Amino acid sequence: MGSDQEKNFLDSIVDSVIALDKERKIREVNQATLNLLGYKKKEELIMLPMEKICKACLPAGRNFSLSGLRDKIPLAEQELMYLNKEGKEIPVSVNISSRVLYPDDTIFMARDISKVKGLIRELTKSQGELKTSYEQLQSGKDDFVRSEKLAYTGRIAASIAHEIRNPLTNVFLSVQQLKKGNKIKQEGLKHIEIVEGNIGRINYLITELLNCARPTKLNLRPYDIHKILKDVLETVKPKLSVQKIKLTKNLTSKLPVLEIDKEQIERTLLNLIINAIEAMPRGGNLTIITELNGNFFRVKIHDTGKGILEKDIIRIFDPFFSTKHQGVGLGLSICYGIIVSHGGTIEVESKSKIGSTFTVFLPIEQRLTRAERERERERERERVKCRG
Repeated sequence: MGSDQEKNFLDSIVDSVIALDKERKIREVNQATLNLLGYKKKEELIMLPMEKICKACLPAGRNFSLSGLRDKIPLAEQELMYLNKEGKEIPVSVNISSRVLYPDDTIFMARDISKVKGLIRELTKSQGELKTSYEQLQSGKDDFVRSEKLAYTGRIAASIAHEIRNPLTNVFLSVQQLKKGNKIKQEGLKHIEIVEGNIGRINYLITELLNCARPTKLNLRPYDIHKILKDVLETVKPKLSVQKIKLTKNLTSKLPVLEIDKEQIERTLLNLIINAIEAMPRGGNLTIITELNGNFFRVKIHDTGKGILEKDIIRIFDPFFSTKHQGVGLGLSICYGIIVSHGGTIEVESKSKIGSTFTVFLPIEQRLTRAERERERERERERVKCRG
């Protein structure tokens, strides 16, 4: 093949072809190279050092050296980086070989892989988004199953509670009648007080059962959750002092206005914080953290207690499940129901002998519809009139 024939042949190749002499200067290029690098004439590239257009790196990240290249030929599918006329980087896949007419020359045959790289980035991004969506779907599924279990258990509990409460009321009234009698001795009165105490406890349990059964009705209003936390921590301050527990607070300054039911959220946070305190009977550290997390506001409650067994974590929000010897197992179930009814969730992390972290997620977006908001404003106007 003559020199002109070779040039014509090179120009017919759709991939970029660059021929280097033994000094590693460009001897010949084809039309595809001009198109790739943005040059109009071959003369602009002829006799340029290859380093001027090749900012090259091997996949392992080592600098690609043109010196000593002859000893390594042929080289297949080297991922390098070309520079176009404006200095823009172009990723290319290069096969390196010897030239037929000039054995001392080196041929770089390169294919633009910019689009491939872009597709790989998109696929990687899509894969990450798909993974995130799957995890969110699984989390939502777990929340749904837990909510359904809570509702089912609640309905059964409500039926039992009603059956118990009626005869319990009769027992209580009978005890009250006995107390009014004059013939009961002091020792008998003590027994009556024990019965009254147990009736009170049973009545409390029935109330909790009914709370577990009823759908949580929310009185949503914009409220400062940090104020709720302040009130709750003030309530448990004596317990912290008695049990020698150190309190650490790390509260975000970027506090959004959350539309929440103040009483329900206060009850939930109080329950979680008391649980954390009870997990540290010999002292420890209680840490409260608030922070923004995407579309959610997070409240983290961390203790340095003995932790929760892994087998117990998956059941921790189930009704009637408790890790306490005297626990009824309804507190966390009710807390979970309250947060889910707000559109959020509660997550638990725990390690043996290190402690536990309960994280409450509350949605930042406003939940009241326009009509509900208008009704709330109207009620507020009526309250102002009544006070006036």
